[in-house]
Amino acid sequence: MQAKLITTFDPLNESSYLAKAGTIVTALTANVYYPEPWAVQVPTLAELTAAYTAYLDCYHAALSHDSLKIMLRNDARQALTELVKRLVPYLELVAQGNTQILATTGYDLRKDIVRGGGGEILPAPTDFRVEHGVKSGSLLVHVARLAAAGSYEVQTTQGDTAIEDNWHHVLSSLTTAHILLDGLIPGQAYWVRVRGIGSAGAGVWTDPINLIVD
Repeated sequence: MQAKLITTFDPLNESSYLAKAGTIVTALTANVYYPEPWAVQVPTLAELTAAYTAYLDCYHAALSHDSLKIMLRNDARQALTELVKRLVPYLELVAQGNTQILATTGYDLRKDIVRGGGGEILPAPTDFRVEHGVKSGSLLVHVARLAAAGSYEVQTTQGDTAIEDNWHHVLSSLTTAHILLDGLIPGQAYWVRVRGIGSAGAGVWTDPINLIVD
């Protein structure tokens, strides 16, 4: 049975949806399994990125709880979701049922397909390190490679690490060495965590590491 990507995003709250959309866009950018140009029948990566950026802007604007801005955010979410859903048949066609390739897309896989394929939840990556980057406002992240991981998700927070909504998606990486986090505020402390994404979906998070940015 061919593996299927999950395209139901309605249960996700806004922060979780933002993180998932960001994971998908980042994972598909420069993805070796899905080189551009994509098929003409599907949205381009540029269109997908533009829709995500529009939603991101509306998301932050709606934090003021202004009813008009919330409506604009909802419209932007719907537009982005339509693009994300339209892309799925192409991603599955290219993967030809290979769950390791599908795991690099940033989408979650259907649990029944995962069980049927014998997939297991990935453990937390080991050898997790966070160091100061070469330039100000950056951090370098490193974890040991997980054999069954197609990509790795990185999140940060400056708040209480026990509250899930405090965590924010930063990027998804196809590599495990010298993952660069930039645009951070010098002098501020950030918590960082990483997890692998495999055929069974998202794995276990590393224990977070805290570091003050240079």
